[in-house]
Order: sequence, then structure tokens, then C-alpha cells
Amino acid sequence: MSVDVLAKWVSLASDLATFVAVFVAGYAAWVGYKQLKSSKEEERKSIAYDIYHQYLQLCIASPEFSGGLKKPENKTLEYDQYRWFVSAMLFSFEQIMETQSEDSKWVATIKSQLLIHKEFLKISRTVREKEWSNELQKIIQDIII
Repeated sequence: MSVDVLAKWVSLASDLATFVAVFVAGYAAWVGYKQLKSSKEEERKSIAYDIYHQYLQLCIASPEFSGGLKKPENKTLEYDQYRWFVSAMLFSFEQIMETQSEDSKWVATIKSQLLIHKEFLKISRTVREKEWSNELQKIIQDIII
């Protein structure tokens, strides 16, 4: 084999090795990106589950409020506490919606809980003045209309 042919083969092999190295590096970067994205998504789900778990703990601690409460004719301490319960619930749901607004199961879960407190939500100042996130406010409006 002549030196020129051998040099061409070595050059071709070098170019091929460079191409393969670039391809492998690109593939590794793509895999890394997918893992990072998946990890971030799992972290968001975990945060939503933790927030909802805290809400459920609140329900267990305050069963007299978790089923809803009708507004009494006269102001009572119990009703004031119920208003704070609903505020805590809405705050929890707002946080969940920040990361899970595209998840129909979360939306359905939140709707089912809001339905329990529909009568209060209809007269709530924070709902009326739209103080909650757009995602949560939309769900609330669907419930109370």
C-alpha cells in the first residue's frame, strides 16, 4: 500500500472518529437533559403531594371544617376559624396549581374539595376580588357559577 493511500485512510478514520465522538457527546447531552427534565418534574409532583398531604392533615385536625360550614346569622369564633381553614385550603391549592395546572387529576381533586365549600366561596371577599392565582380562580369560578 502506498503512503498516500495509507494517509487517506488514516485521515478518513480520524474524521470518522471525530464524527462518532461528536455524536456520542450530543447523545450524552440529550440524555442528561431528559434526566434533568424528568427529575424536575418528579420534584414538582413530590412538592404537590407534600402540600396536599399537609392539607389532609389540616382536615384531620379540623373535621368540623373539612365538610364545610354554613354562615351563621351572628359572628362566631367557629366561623372565623372556618374562614381561616378555607384560606389555608385555597393557599395550598394555589401552590399545587403552580406546578400541576396541566394535570387533570389534580384539577379534579381540587374541584371536588372546593365543591364542599361552595357556599363560602360564593361570598368570599378574596374570591370576589380575585386574589388567587388565575389557575385557581378559574376553577373556583367554575364551581360557584
